[in-house]
Amino acid sequence: MSVIAHILEAQAWEVVVPARPGAVNSESLNDPPSDWDRMPICLIELRFDDGLVALGEVGRGTALKELDPWLRQLPGLAVNGPSLGCLPPAWRAGFKWGLLESHPPALWQSPSPLIGAMEMALLDWAGKRLGCRAVDLLGGQVRDRVPVDYWCARQTPDDLIRVVARARELGFDGLKMKSKHGDPTLEQVQAIKQAGGRDFGITIDPMFQWLSPHDALVTLKQIEPFERVRIEDPFPQDRPEYWQRARQVAAVPLILHARGLDALRRGLQDRFTDEYNCTGGIQEFMTMAHALEVMGYSCWHGSAIEMGVAQVAHLHAAAAARACALHSDFVSPLVREHTLITWDWPFEGGALPLPEGDGLGVQLDRDAVARYAQAEAQYQ
Repeated sequence: MSVIAHILEAQAWEVVVPARPGAVNSESLNDPPSDWDRMPICLIELRFDDGLVALGEVGRGTALKELDPWLRQLPGLAVNGPSLGCLPPAWRAGFKWGLLESHPPALWQSPSPLIGAMEMALLDWAGKRLGCRAVDLLGGQVRDRVPVDYWCARQTPDDLIRVVARARELGFDGLKMKSKHGDPTLEQVQAIKQAGGRDFGITIDPMFQWLSPHDALVTLKQIEPFERVRIEDPFPQDRPEYWQRARQVAAVPLILHARGLDALRRGLQDRFTDEYNCTGGIQEFMTMAHALEVMGYSCWHGSAIEMGVAQVAHLHAAAAARACALHSDFVSPLVREHTLITWDWPFEGGALPLPEGDGLGVQLDRDAVARYAQAEAQYQ
């Protein structure tokens, strides 16, 4: 390997940034109480011997103490580009075979919870080193602005009128909302259309909880007359017969949330979904998006409502993927109290441009990081 730079120092913060009041569930539907926004997220900052600094973000729910043995391996590590191949052998546990179980594998598994953050950080560093944006290292930008839907969790019909009015005021033309069996779905859709208009899009995400096929089919027939309504993950993904039956009964588009290549392959093989929500690591997402482009499907980029570093990294990937033409879930600045970066999130017409600048193009808001930090560590 031709060495270009070494990591001199790694710094990490464990942060907790709550959701804005009223941005998630209606009070009467907040049972059990939502606590996902109280789960820790860790940010990392790497300093290199070429003078550059790069950012990464670990997925929600991993505490800093769990990252300690992995962070200790970073100082002195030689890097030569955005590839994860520079990481020590202990970071590899096996292969992700991709869509076809053949050699060579598309990606490899890692036991490290730090792997996604390292992918972002190396992309950020490589872009700064080469004087280009992260999107350019992913194949180039195919759209100037990435469309985004507004977001809420489970809201009553009355509260949805308020939510949608706010979304329209900000220029959004669609909303993604959470749902579960027993929610007043028809009344919710009617309220959204009342506030947003017949052309206002709705994505309902029951997160597999429409567990009764009979009740789900009744609901699908009720909402079928409304325009621009789709359902994400109504049924468990290992029950394709439920999905196929629903598509026979009602013409409401069904969306599969492919959290990895295995789920994507299942959807493509069994043909039980109309489009896709894709998440995962950056290269994993790009692999899925390229496969969907070839197969003639579209997708959007999902989100765990992360901090700003991860949201922007995924925004670069969405801008580089031709298949990622649907409205994505980059709504952290609308839902969280802060995203911990200095970028101002310039939504316009329900879409986001990429930040200007090399690499990811964003910097930490250090005052905000200090305010929300629960723990901090430095490795040299």
